[in-house]
Amino acid sequence: TRSVIQADEQQGVSTQRVLVGDIGGTNARLALADVGPDQEVSTVFEKWFPTKDYTSFVDVLDALVAEESVQVASPSAACFAVAGPVQNGRGKMTNLKWTIDRQEIEKKFGWRVAVINDFEAQGYGVLELDDADLHIVNKGSPVPGAPKVVIGPGTGLGETQLMWDEGLNDYRVWPSEGSHADFAPRGAEQVALMNWVVEGLGYCEIEHVACGSGIERIYAFLTRPEGVTALGKFPKKARDISREALDGSNSDAVAAVDIMLAVVGAEAGHMALRSLARGGVYIAGGICPKLLDRVKTGVLQEAFLHKGSRFHSLLKDIRVCVVKQQDVGLLGARRFAMRLLDSE
Repeated sequence: TRSVIQADEQQGVSTQRVLVGDIGGTNARLALADVGPDQEVSTVFEKWFPTKDYTSFVDVLDALVAEESVQVASPSAACFAVAGPVQNGRGKMTNLKWTIDRQEIEKKFGWRVAVINDFEAQGYGVLELDDADLHIVNKGSPVPGAPKVVIGPGTGLGETQLMWDEGLNDYRVWPSEGSHADFAPRGAEQVALMNWVVEGLGYCEIEHVACGSGIERIYAFLTRPEGVTALGKFPKKARDISREALDGSNSDAVAAVDIMLAVVGAEAGHMALRSLARGGVYIAGGICPKLLDRVKTGVLQEAFLHKGSRFHSLLKDIRVCVVKQQDVGLLGARRFAMRLLDSE
């Protein structure tokens, strides 16, 4: 990864500073980075701010600017990745009663500010990754400048696509709500799973079976504990199911995790076909990196390639990788902030 946590306190005349943040429901993670004349980057400050200690995001920024190391030089631009919907520069947190308002922050602090969705930041972040940050699932032959897609199972399921912009001479990220499309099951077991979810929820979207709660839902479908439906309140947590799948102590846990990975692999293939993502498919989010031992069994790759389908040969040529780098959202916010510097 391009020097994301390395400190360099020396600022040259042409060095500019950016402030970046990855704002979740529990913590606001903020970092300051200095950008040199040749776009070399060094992070000079980083801190986690527990959101429960502050009444608003502006209060977090007040605490940030009071830090001694921050007072040395003010940022020229800032980008905040927000866990929630963003419209017209205003981000509403999904799990927190905060609104992060670009105009309010610009007016108070004098920085040039962007507020983007956290999964949009993941899209920009994959452009910052090196081979060491990735686990290759399907080697393929990446085509420079071709479309890329990112899918990220975590608390929910994020999806986004990257298209080359000739005017920017760079990729532009286009967020998606594709994970809320209908689940397209493969095989009798997945059809039965879908029917069980529909029975409880009235419908079944991809996210219902391809995220943390999706693992719990699939496990409940396989084990059918008394009184439990697809609505939720599942008796076994995803972290425990994942642990038992990885150590092999519970065959139902192995099956639940493998079904979830197969659904993710199939949806990654759908995204690749819709966008002709010859630039590559990136599987981000917090779940798949922790389940690499199950990913390595080939269950995800097999679902992606969909052997026997009409476009198997096309999919075979597309690179698929799991993102191991956990700073990818912050990296994406930094890349976007650097773009603000370029547009001044």
